[in-house]
Amino acid sequence: MNEAIVRREVRHMLRYRYGLWPDHWPDIPGVKKPGRPDLVIMNPKGPGFYAEVKALDYKREKSLSFSEINDSQRRWLSIWEEERKDGSFIVVGIINVSPRSTYFIPWLKWLQLEEKVSEYANYLPFCAEKGTLIALQENKLDFSLIEEYKLLYEKGRWYLPELLEDIMELRRE
Repeated sequence: MNEAIVRREVRHMLRYRYGLWPDHWPDIPGVKKPGRPDLVIMNPKGPGFYAEVKALDYKREKSLSFSEINDSQRRWLSIWEEERKDGSFIVVGIINVSPRSTYFIPWLKWLQLEEKVSEYANYLPFCAEKGTLIALQENKLDFSLIEEYKLLYEKGRWYLPELLEDIMELRRE
């Protein structure tokens, strides 16, 4: 399981649960311009948005390095966010762990989180526990900071938390 699986699940949720039209440029040189976010989500009833998808393989890594989001991706997400509030998101899927989790974080919230954590480290641990930098443990700097953006999983389907439905002006069926 990898980033492509997380991206497919998010695309499926947005399309079939919320009636949005997510599109993905394949990660093939010459087809997808470098730095362009993974998904452009068109909304037939309102403004669309961009999402960059990342996967954290918990069997191999216990944290997400901020450098996983390259400078071109950062520039693209930031420019779009400047043009339209809540127009850019970062999606992080935690794979090879049970239960799995996926976070759909507004780009500005992510940048604030990076700023806060970067005083101590250049990564965000999934869980700031023993073996993590003491400063991260003491300040509880881990994925709990973005818990409100965690997707819900019910009856084999992913859902956006109500907070994100409000931000994106979406409603459950």
